[in-house]
Amino acid sequence: MSTRWNSTLLFLRRLDEVREPVKEIMARHLKMPGLTPGGWLIIKFIIRILEKFNTVTEKLSADKEATIHRVHCYMNGLVRRLESVRDALLKLDFSSFHIENPFDEVILAMDSELSRVLGYVIDDCNPKFDAVYIASTFLHKKLRLTLPQRLSSLASRWLSLKNIEWYEEPSQETLPESTALNANSNPDGIDDLDFFIDASSEVTQQKSSFDLEVQTYVSLPVGSDDNVEDNPEVFWIQNADKFPPLSRLALDILAIPAASSAPERVFSIASAATVGKGNRLAGHNLERKLLCLRNSEYFPDLDD
Repeated sequence: MSTRWNSTLLFLRRLDEVREPVKEIMARHLKMPGLTPGGWLIIKFIIRILEKFNTVTEKLSADKEATIHRVHCYMNGLVRRLESVRDALLKLDFSSFHIENPFDEVILAMDSELSRVLGYVIDDCNPKFDAVYIASTFLHKKLRLTLPQRLSSLASRWLSLKNIEWYEEPSQETLPESTALNANSNPDGIDDLDFFIDASSEVTQQKSSFDLEVQTYVSLPVGSDDNVEDNPEVFWIQNADKFPPLSRLALDILAIPAASSAPERVFSIASAATVGKGNRLAGHNLERKLLCLRNSEYFPDLDD
């Protein structure tokens, strides 16, 4: 997928592929200093970071993913990739390359930008957190196992509330006690984040038929035939008779397209953090810096 938002990655991949010819041309024909070993190392780590963003962006494109059930997994995958790169960098002795670790500030900036732009997906403590993403993951028989218990409980509570909101006539008798209290103080209390957080630690005294369906679904064993690549909509269509209300809600939620998460915005986070500019000249600026500056102390300045 060759577009403006992954041009930095494409350029660096190509530069790494033609490393030896570049060295030869720079030294023999142009009589110009090329990259130091430390410079090539930096390029490899930039590629390693951007490749994950590129993969996620492609998979979240409309022609790759039908629904949003993978969004939460992919976004958390980006966070884990940054953590793994940071851990790998800690094991390297950059002083042997006569450079300092240039990635601490870059990874910190990327973490911060991910939290700012996509915190509503990956951080359940974010004031704008939208539980639909973890709920859609919860509705995938295999992927639901990737959610920690806390988020699984949060997802099941959210589904129960949405079942009432979308398909039933809510009343003080049918709403859970804490929900009714929320509704009295806030007309939109049913979606209030504070309720979700509090509800995750509550003990339900009496389960509704919908909650019992959720409980039955959670207890289903994951077999060898279940795959992370399975389309969850197929499961809910095939099991509509076994889970009437839950399957109806599941199919409505899983109809939300993944493209609504603006995948190109995801990749722009990584590109902006590594080259510091969002314009078409960024690749040229980086190329000039990497190829024409002898002193490796310039390489950490990736945000110039």
